[in-house]
Order: sequence, then structure tokens, then C-alpha cells
Amino acid sequence: MGPQRLRPQWPDAAPRRVCRRHRRVLSSCAFREPLERKLRTMRIGYIAATFPALSETFVVNDIRGLEALGHEVTAIALGGADPAAADNPNYQIKGPIVRVKGLRPPIWRKFQKMRARGRLKRKYGAAFTGLYERRPPNLPEELWVDRMTWDAAIDQIDEQRLDFLYVHFAMRQLLLGYHASRMLNLPLGITLQAHDIFVNPIAHLFPYLLGQCDVVVTVSHYNRQEILRLAPNLDPDRLHVLANGIDVDRFKPSYHEPHKPFRFAGTGRLVEIKGFHVLVEAAGLLAQKRKDFVVRIVGEGPLRESLEKRIAELGIAEQFELLGRKDASFLEEWLPQQDCFILPCVIAKDGNRDGMPLALREGMACGLPAISTQLLGLHETVSEGTGLLVKADDPQALAEGMERIMNLTPAEHRAMAEAARHKAQTEFSLHHEVSMLSRWMEESIRRRQARPGPAQPQASAQASGGPVVAG
Repeated sequence: MGPQRLRPQWPDAAPRRVCRRHRRVLSSCAFREPLERKLRTMRIGYIAATFPALSETFVVNDIRGLEALGHEVTAIALGGADPAAADNPNYQIKGPIVRVKGLRPPIWRKFQKMRARGRLKRKYGAAFTGLYERRPPNLPEELWVDRMTWDAAIDQIDEQRLDFLYVHFAMRQLLLGYHASRMLNLPLGITLQAHDIFVNPIAHLFPYLLGQCDVVVTVSHYNRQEILRLAPNLDPDRLHVLANGIDVDRFKPSYHEPHKPFRFAGTGRLVEIKGFHVLVEAAGLLAQKRKDFVVRIVGEGPLRESLEKRIAELGIAEQFELLGRKDASFLEEWLPQQDCFILPCVIAKDGNRDGMPLALREGMACGLPAISTQLLGLHETVSEGTGLLVKADDPQALAEGMERIMNLTPAEHRAMAEAARHKAQTEFSLHHEVSMLSRWMEESIRRRQARPGPAQPQASAQASGGPVVAG
């Protein structure tokens, strides 16, 4: 017997009609009502702003991990592919990639939206029309008007016949997820990282946007507290803490004795929140005492020129190298041959910050002691025995931490390396992450199945006027 799928369930008394395009029975009062109670596989739509994107490895990891569990995943992208990742085999997935229509070019936008809206109205009749044309009580005007942006995209999502919608980052892609979930009665989930919590122009809509979600995930307990502050109506039981997983087996630790000179390694975009400008200053301070070390950074970004200039001014060109962008195969071979992973994250001047850097966990998976900062939820990654946390945006504290790691005995260094690897294996496993996501998705579908009466495609408003959590 093949995999069981969710199928619409039509009440016997409900008026019926047949969609001429799809040749199946439709109902205006109960569409997308799941029939099967035992779910073995799901069709998941995974919405991202750009796909694939070189700086969003965790999105590809999630999709590949869900595919490995047997689910069928369609990537739904608001924009095109990152040229640096488009042809990279490490960013390929099994499922299709749907590029959202109706956003550009302008000459086609109006036609695409009108045609899509007409199809949905013909297909679902009063069920869709009522949701589209009657504004829910207390829904902000800007969110109500925004629904018209996504007509063509919602029609594309409907054509995929999905069981679940998932969004990464609570930015523009969440707006699409919100409207598609509401209009098509699809369960919705989301992962929030950091900048989409702390520097987000639509954060004031979180009570409505997150209130529509059946599953809300974030990467640290620090983030969780802020989300509950921004969306106090959100059911805490629906808000989970789960770090982005990594394929730990890709990285093979060597557990060698520290090299001479000592090798510090970091990976990431050359942007303010990564703190590499602080690392340059710390290396300059440390070089005044000793020169038996080298810092190498893999990555590109807008700060490269200023970093190179400062390295030259400090006279530490022999101690500090910017290696540029490298592919995953290079990192898998190169990282385990380093002695310590370092990522001194900071809060940027505009408030942006890193939540739970994937690069830090990959370094630990390579069996490297880690150095980071006492910021946000980073203590949930680098804990006692796996590395050091120093004061953020403090070159002197960072230089002292670097020297402390350099002064470890070979036995102490080995113990810290093994502890870092063990934590990566037990807490950062991709299989664990996607298994939990899959479980929460299935549970949310079952909650919707258990609702009495026909499916209600939208969450109602509380008597007090505020939004409520869907489901």
C-alpha cells in the first residue's frame, strides 16, 4: 500500500460541484478537510525569499532533511536564485522549485492576479469569496489590503495540493504564508532566527501573523522570550525552541595536537553582526605579545575592504588572512585541520544580530573548541567545556580568550574538542531537527482533523478585539 495522503472530505449534505480543470468534486463549505487519520507522508511547501541562497544553508538542510524522512517538499521562492548557489550541487533538492508569480514584471502583474483570483473563486466558490471579500473584525487595514499582493502566488500554492506550508524568516514570505494559510485552510509553520525578530518592519503584525501559525519555532530561549513579548496572544505550547540542524556526519574531526603557529578559523559573511572587525583588533592586541598564531576567515561581504585596510594598518598580515568564499567541500576538509573556531558576534548599530549561527555549530562538529560572545542565546551553543564565551564587542577580552585557548595543554585541548563534537552530535543533529519539525507538523494537522464540523479557513477574533491563535 502506498503512502497515505490528506484528501478533502465532503459532508454528504454539502452542495457539490466539479472543478472542470482538476476533474474532482469541490464543496463551498468544507474544502481541504483531511480524511485520513493516519499520516505517513506530507506534501510540504517551504517558502523562502530567495532559493537557493548561499547564506541560508539551513533552509536547504531543512528541505533535504524532510525529504530524507520521505516527505515531498516544494520550495516556494519569492525571488530568483542566488547566483553563487544556483548551480552548486550542495544546494540542490529533489523536489520542484516554484517561483512566485504576480510580483514582477509590472506589465503582467495585474493580468496574473486577476486570472488567479478568478480561478480560485470558480474552484472554491463562496468559501474563498467570503474569506477574500469580508474583512475579519479588527484585522489591520495594511494586512487586509496586502492580501491582493498574493493572488497569483496563492493560486500557485493551491495547485501544488499541499498538506502543510512552512516559512523560514518572519519577513515578507510570512505575509504570503499568512494569506495562503487563511485562504486555503492550510496549516502553517515558521522558523524565526534573529534579525526577523529584533529588526523587522512588520513585527507589529506578529499577533496576527504568528497567531495564524500552527507551529512556531525559534533557535534560542532568548528569542522565545522576545517573541512572546511581541505576540502575547501566542499559545506558548505552540512556540518551540529548536536549533537549526547540521549534517554532523559530513564533518570528520581529526583530534590533532594544536599546530604551531596556532590556527584560529572563522566562517561567515563579512558583515557587522559577525564581529570580524573586533577579531582584527583582538589579533592586533595579541600580536603585540606573541606572534605564534594565525587567524583565517572564509567568507565574503561588504566589510572586506575595511577589514583588509585595518589588517594592513595593524601590521598583522602574517597573522590574519581573509580567504574569500569557499564551497562546502573545501570547508569539510579544511575546518577539521584548524585548532579553534572563532565567531565573536556583536549587535549591529541598527539592532541586527545573529541568533544561533550555523557556522559555529559546524565548527564544533569538526571537533574544534569554540570562542564566541556572551550575547543572546550563544551560551546555548557554546557551553562549559566546549569553548569560551567572552564579552561582546571587546577586543581585549577576545584577545585574552584567544590566548587562553592557545595555552591549553594538548590533553585539555583534546578534551574540549571532544566535548564540542559530542554536543554537536547530540544537540545539533539535522535528523533530530527535521524529525521534530515533522512531528509538530503532523500534530497540527491532526488537531485540525479533530475539530468538530467543517474546516474553518480563518481564525476568529477574540471578543476583546485581539487576534487568536489558529488551531
